[in-house]
Amino acid sequence: MTRSLAQALIGFVFVIASLGAGPTADAKGAKKASAAPPPGAAGPANACGCYSTGAGACLCSKKAKCGCAGECEPKGCEEKRQKEIEREITAETKKAAEADRKQRKSSADAERASQKPSADDGAKKKP
Repeated sequence: MTRSLAQALIGFVFVIASLGAGPTADAKGAKKASAAPPPGAAGPANACGCYSTGAGACLCSKKAKCGCAGECEPKGCEEKRQKEIEREITAETKKAAEADRKQRKSSADAERASQKPSADDGAKKKP
């Protein structure tokens, strides 16, 4: 008798869970449907959350993000991208200068080591 009671309880839990998931899924779908494109937008939004108008203008939502280079993007994305490129160039230039400095130092050290007089040469030069 306890086995059938446990099975009934498990079945009841699954029924309640499936009923509870139904309305939330509908509510989420309603939110997505209410996010209609702004007036004048031609076509769906791109990955950034912006719409392109028929006249070539760009309409973006407040939650729009950068990441659509060459497409309709929020204002300021191109400037952010350019600043990031400049930072990367500066970092790579510093890295190359450091490597060059280390290379010059090691070659100068090697040259000094090869020009040092040996112990035999020093003994011969002294009168």
